[in-house]
Amino acid sequence: MNASGISIVIPVGGADDHFHEQLRAVGALRTLRPVEVVVAANRDVVVVGQAVATIAWPSAWTVRTIDASDVPGPSHARNVGWHSAVHDIVLFCDADDLVDPLWAEHMAVAVESAGACGGRLEYERLNPPALAARVTTSSRALPVKFRHLPFSASCVLGVRRDLLVAVDGFDESLACGEDVDLSWRLAGQGVHMAFARDAVVHYRLRPDARGAFRQSLRYAADDAVLLRRHRASGARWTVLDTVREWLAAVKALALAPTGQEARLTAATRLGSACGRFLGSVRHRTYAL
Repeated sequence: MNASGISIVIPVGGADDHFHEQLRAVGALRTLRPVEVVVAANRDVVVVGQAVATIAWPSAWTVRTIDASDVPGPSHARNVGWHSAVHDIVLFCDADDLVDPLWAEHMAVAVESAGACGGRLEYERLNPPALAARVTTSSRALPVKFRHLPFSASCVLGVRRDLLVAVDGFDESLACGEDVDLSWRLAGQGVHMAFARDAVVHYRLRPDARGAFRQSLRYAADDAVLLRRHRASGARWTVLDTVREWLAAVKALALAPTGQEARLTAATRLGSACGRFLGSVRHRTYAL
């Protein structure tokens, strides 16, 4: 195993235009390190492999498309990807975003120093101004959830491979929040996750209110499980938090007719509140 090398894992569920753009961006990464690209296809394996083959990859790199279609879900694809990785530094990015040319190098430096890191998400390049203006997550620092520990989104995550082995990778039973759970389990191993400010990923937001609502609903639905697992180590969510969240959602709904940004804000806040409610009922754990 080459300690200085980088394995870039890309989980993907199909070969659309965004995926082709991301592949070209990954192929344009600038680093002198050995690089392996592992594209973990969660479906449409042949089509994904054909898309990967169209890219003019650097001649020194190793690029593989692997079949991760036996179990649906990006967490499974990521796990299949990192298990097959040959290098000690494992970086994860999503198929529909765009990595900056120096993303991998800055991530690798941070992983070598801290063991795990999250990069910076940038929203202006791929999104309309009204959409980009409402989001700051991971743009200035690692996000914190439930007043607990910082975490990195899986679309901009780097971890040493031996640490992934130690915590057994992503929990595939979680539909969402698996990146939060992984980050916190790494913290339990003594890892202080670093923020790689110069490791930029251009993030693609949901462009309409319906998509924003569904995404927020899905993201919040497993919050009850996260709270149940990590409450003993400091994660907390109170009745007052619930009241504040629903009041904010109601206020946002009242402002929704005033414009696109207001509609997206309302959809996001309502989706989060509803997702936590549904998750609390489903998992019988308070996260309202």
